[in-house]
Amino acid sequence: MFFQLPEQEVVKVFGKNLKKLRLQRKLSMDKLAKMADMELSQIYRIENGRVNAKLTTIAALGKALDIDPNDLLKIPNLPND
Repeated sequence: MFFQLPEQEVVKVFGKNLKKLRLQRKLSMDKLAKMADMELSQIYRIENGRVNAKLTTIAALGKALDIDPNDLLKIPNLPND
């Protein structure tokens, strides 16, 4: 389960998911930052697991990527309850 992971691991998984979904949509970090009304450096820090994103940031990223924000929280290779 996602929230049984240590906090830093959750941050890393979130960043990897963001990068994967961004690349699937063929978006640059700069383009995503503009779409989500964020700074490019913030996207970089999130994707590299350096910051713990706020709920408002998660919502903005979900909207910019046209996805359910829960998709950013999925752990690869584990069932999500």
